[in-house]
Amino acid sequence: MNRDAVRSASTLLLAATLGCGAAAVSAAEKGETKTLATQTSQMDSLATTKGAATVSGRISSDFGGFAGSTSNADALVGGLRNGTAITLSSTDAKGVTTSTTFTPPTGKMGHGNVYISLALAKQQLAGLGITDPTAQQIQAALVGGTVIGPTGQATALTGVLTLRAQGMGWGQIAHNLGYKLGPVISGMKSANAHVSTQSAASASSTHPGGVTTAAGSNPGQGNAFGRGITTGAGGAAGQGQGNAFGRGITSGAGGAPGQSGSAGQGKGAGKGG
Repeated sequence: MNRDAVRSASTLLLAATLGCGAAAVSAAEKGETKTLATQTSQMDSLATTKGAATVSGRISSDFGGFAGSTSNADALVGGLRNGTAITLSSTDAKGVTTSTTFTPPTGKMGHGNVYISLALAKQQLAGLGITDPTAQQIQAALVGGTVIGPTGQATALTGVLTLRAQGMGWGQIAHNLGYKLGPVISGMKSANAHVSTQSAASASSTHPGGVTTAAGSNPGQGNAFGRGITTGAGGAAGQGQGNAFGRGITSGAGGAPGQSGSAGQGKGAGKGG
């Protein structure tokens, strides 16, 4: 085989190898994108079955450290969900607090997209060595701006939300930033699993411990805090009003139906058997 023939064969082999590699990467990226879409859909569905506040709370909890505080995390989740202005505050080593306000260019977003946005912004800043970002750095990662890394190097960022508003898919955005969707998917799976296992009781705002009601036998009224079965009004059809605090079965009003003491008013406090 002459030199030209060998060169042609080598060129064809290299082209075939690169082509296979490109196809493999494309297939992997498509697989990640499909999995991400599934997790996004599940998170949005959980917002319906478990409550939007429950899912928002979980997202806020996952990104509390990244945001610098619970209030910042809540502001991010609320602003991204509603497409409204977000105000973040941060305090430097000297104790000086600064704040920054920006409005996401994406408008209202579902819970799943909110999670992805924050996860990609966090990943990008971490890639620049910024693991404890300031409010301004978070703003830059989301909507664009310049950040200064720990070595003093300045990096101009386009912003995850800005890229999204331009019509780019999450897979494209991740590729543009030089990252994989794997860590984002892993985080979403964990968040979805956590929310899925929450019972209606644990997701509600009732005080912990047993069955607690503000009113006993209908139509009694009262306020109850504690453990066990606690009512503000006892009896089969008590009308009294009362406040009950304690454990076990405690009633702010007892006795015959419709009465609590001599005037239908009573307050109970103590331990019941």
